[in-house]
Amino acid sequence: MSEELVLEESKITELTIIEPQYDSLRMGNPSEIQVNAEALIKHLKQIKGMDNINELIIDHNSSLENLLIISAFINLKFLFVYGHHIQSLEGIEAFSKGEFIKIQTHRNRRRDLSLLSNAGVNNIDLFVERTEDLTAIAGFKDIKILDIYHSPMEPDFEEWKDVRFENLSFKRCKFKEFGNTIANSGLRDISVLGCRSLERFTGDNSNIKRLVIDGSKKLDLRTLKTFTGIEVLIVNSCTQEMNLVEIAGLENVKHMDFILCQVQVDLIHLREHFPRIESLHISQMKKDYGMQLKELNPEVAITSNSFRLE
Repeated sequence: MSEELVLEESKITELTIIEPQYDSLRMGNPSEIQVNAEALIKHLKQIKGMDNINELIIDHNSSLENLLIISAFINLKFLFVYGHHIQSLEGIEAFSKGEFIKIQTHRNRRRDLSLLSNAGVNNIDLFVERTEDLTAIAGFKDIKILDIYHSPMEPDFEEWKDVRFENLSFKRCKFKEFGNTIANSGLRDISVLGCRSLERFTGDNSNIKRLVIDGSKKLDLRTLKTFTGIEVLIVNSCTQEMNLVEIAGLENVKHMDFILCQVQVDLIHLREHFPRIESLHISQMKKDYGMQLKELNPEVAITSNSFRLE
């Protein structure tokens, strides 16, 4: 079983070998003793067993101001940057075998992330502190998974137009509006999770095929109509009232789930409003009402938390 080795930077010379059970190294400087970064890196390169380490955690109290230390790790795959003293990502190009990076420096707004795209990584957790953090993403060509946290501003998809995303999520962000995803025409899948300030979707979002929204209680659900190309729509805990016909015209939607939402559905022929609909889930729908809706729509699966009519 792998273990984490905790290393105090001011006592680096006490470590000469890393035992095989350790594959994770956490670096910090709780004593706040001044540390010579060059000497620290030089000593790390001389430690036996460094090739065992595939995960590096730069703790919040680390003395490190950049990422030049990565050059001491030849098999590093996972990098967690929490350091309050980090000023730049200089040295991140040595993260050539990287699989995942998380940057969460809390209120350290001094750090410059402009070199982020020099990392050989395609799975990123980024806690946004300033507008330039989002700009740094534009330097990538391909990102498999990008999770954006706490961003006070919505992304400029025009700025990201050349980035290929496989999975893009916005979590606990603070923006009020979100949209115009068409600027990144290849983008297909977006999740917006826990963004409590979100009030509306804007612009042209016709390129999105799958959308998941959770916990946006201020969101005007009628603005879902901006996702004219949507095929799968999953909405959870968005409590603004809406009648389903208010987003009629989503001609490509096949599956719609509304979980713990105040969405009303009239007794209608669903395919007159949603021509390709295959399933509709309204979590709080009563079974008797669902049976009536099913009679009008025998070709559509109607479900709730208490029944399934397929």
